[in-house]
Amino acid sequence: MTRDEAQQQASTLNDEHPERGVYRWMAREGVDGWQVARITVPGGVRVDPLHEAVESRPSPDAPDTRTSYDRNVGGPWVGG
Repeated sequence: MTRDEAQQQASTLNDEHPERGVYRWMAREGVDGWQVARITVPGGVRVDPLHEAVESRPSPDAPDTRTSYDRNVGGPWVGG
């Protein structure tokens, strides 16, 4: 098997195999030429692509409840 054939077969297995969530396949060069190796995916690792995300929007601006002194000067804790 050539390198391109092994990579193509590994890609096909990664896309279509029923256990693709548990295993990944990759091409590797062995003693007898190129071959496809199966690798077990560690538990807790997500192989499948993520799905559509939920859009988050900024919350509306809340009215400023500080006093005008605190808004304009910065309050008694500023300066020194």
